[in-house]
Amino acid sequence: MNHSRIDYLPLIQRAKTIVIKIGSARVSGSLDKTNDFLFGLAGEIRSLRDNGKEVILVSSGAIAQGKKLFAKIKPGNDPSAPTLSEKQAFAAMGQNRLLNLYESFFSRVNIPIAQILFGRRDLNEESSFVNLKTTFRQLLDWGVLPIVNENDSISTEEINLGDNDILSSIVASTVGADLLLILTGVDGFLVNGNKVDLLEDITPTNESFATGPSGPGTGGMATKLRAAKLILPNGILTGIINGESKSPISQFFQNPAFGTLIGNLKNPHKTMGASEIQNRFFSITKEEGIL
Repeated sequence: MNHSRIDYLPLIQRAKTIVIKIGSARVSGSLDKTNDFLFGLAGEIRSLRDNGKEVILVSSGAIAQGKKLFAKIKPGNDPSAPTLSEKQAFAAMGQNRLLNLYESFFSRVNIPIAQILFGRRDLNEESSFVNLKTTFRQLLDWGVLPIVNENDSISTEEINLGDNDILSSIVASTVGADLLLILTGVDGFLVNGNKVDLLEDITPTNESFATGPSGPGTGGMATKLRAAKLILPNGILTGIINGESKSPISQFFQNPAFGTLIGNLKNPHKTMGASEIQNRFFSITKEEGIL
């Protein structure tokens, strides 16, 4: 039986735990554009929480923020093609600036925030996985918004694996999320210029239409489809939506024609364990040659 996007709307609206992924472009543009976006984002997350939802934010942008700071202290010396060590140094410089940026907006809607830095290697041991999961649960129980980023100053996964797209699916798997929302700069997954409303499977043909990065991040539609494919068998829905639209999160919950939904009603929701997450993630890193 073929389903339409509207068949999924009740499932979307019942989603309890939601992971929202923000790309570098959303927090590294002009000051006015970044402020407008974060003002809207804070309000939408406040609304989700007021409606009983649990929200976790996965944010890129530390490297971009670090480059902005570097341009101020070393004007004219910004490397056009930064090395890995330079990118890691930019991340170290920019991480605090990024968190302060979020704090300035979420404090206005009375949402306390906390920073969590981790990567794939933190899931190598069962105890680390349990500790990470427990930390997420405690923060959510306290009403604190976890903001997650790859620890780029000592790791290379965001740089190599797509602007935290894959990391967001790992977070969604770890916390047993119902929905992953990936905010990007396009209207969704496009095939020959036409937006696809619903994907119930991700085929090699679909992947052939996915493009690489086009902005300050390292992702692109290809890594967004990979992120969705990682969690699709476990019944976690993924929405790819245009973060530049007005109230994009609210629109996704109300309008079945907004963005692209990736999910399959045949896949029941299933919580993944540490070994399953690690094995599935390793399969992707092996394809990329990152081990």
